[in-house]
Amino acid sequence: MRPPQYRWTALAAALALGALAGCTASPEGEDGDGSAAADATTAAPSEVEGVENFYGEYGDYTTVMAAIQNGEVTAEELEYPFVAQQEHLDVLNTWDGTNPVYDVTPPAGGNHLSAWQTCTGSVYDGPIVDGNAVHSMEHGAVWLTYDPELVDQADIDAFAQVISARDYSLMSPYPGQGVAVSLQSWGNRYQTEDPADPKIDEYLDSYILNERFNPEPNATCAGGVTTTVE
Repeated sequence: MRPPQYRWTALAAALALGALAGCTASPEGEDGDGSAAADATTAAPSEVEGVENFYGEYGDYTTVMAAIQNGEVTAEELEYPFVAQQEHLDVLNTWDGTNPVYDVTPPAGGNHLSAWQTCTGSVYDGPIVDGNAVHSMEHGAVWLTYDPELVDQADIDAFAQVISARDYSLMSPYPGQGVAVSLQSWGNRYQTEDPADPKIDEYLDSYILNERFNPEPNATCAGGVTTTVE
């Protein structure tokens, strides 16, 4: 997350197809060369039917942030303010050590922790911290979660094959989410009761590094935390 003034500058650059690196973009040889983000950015695909979009009338991240910059609206006036909230809570003087709690679960954006969850086609066997996963989505990743009470091991193994084949993605169990499968990226979410739903692949193809919904173009998915909470 960058200070507001920098974020407006980065947004303008992104709209001009020359976005500056995000808060965690790294030089070659450090946390990843960042080239995957630049090469794989998706250019405004057709919408996937059934996706929940949390941007309201603004439709996407670039549009809502431009509206905020122009004074048309404030983040607090949005139906879902989290699409424009990118603070690193654990570096603030007011942080009490409690992990962020989200109004939408699994979350699809919002203030988060300063460390992202590694999302290089990463498969986690246990639940991960929401605040780390949200940071991964800020980098352009899609997070697949599943309710372990509603899917079987064969389904989990199939998800793992799908995720491990895609950079800028990650998956983990999310006990109690109440739906078999949920896919979330910054400001969007798709949920299904069918583990074999073909729209799972469609969502991943459409929303990984989608330039309309990517707050931090060229930010890396490598080098983050890899721990689970169990």
